[in-house]
Amino acid sequence: MWTVVFMSQDKAKVDKILKLLEDNKIMTMLKTSAEDDFETGSVYEILVPQTELETAQDIIFDSELES
Repeated sequence: MWTVVFMSQDKAKVDKILKLLEDNKIMTMLKTSAEDDFETGSVYEILVPQTELETAQDIIFDSELES
């Protein structure tokens, strides 16, 4: 089962997190909202397998502390 680990409208940040997770051998899937209007824009969701959720959260949290 895939679980959302990160959501953002900032595509650059999403790409950074995707690369970080993939570099750490975490399987990822990117999902975007179907709505793409000027007011809300697209929302990007990074999903990971449920079994890797905790590890992915730790990696994201650690990277935010280093920034």
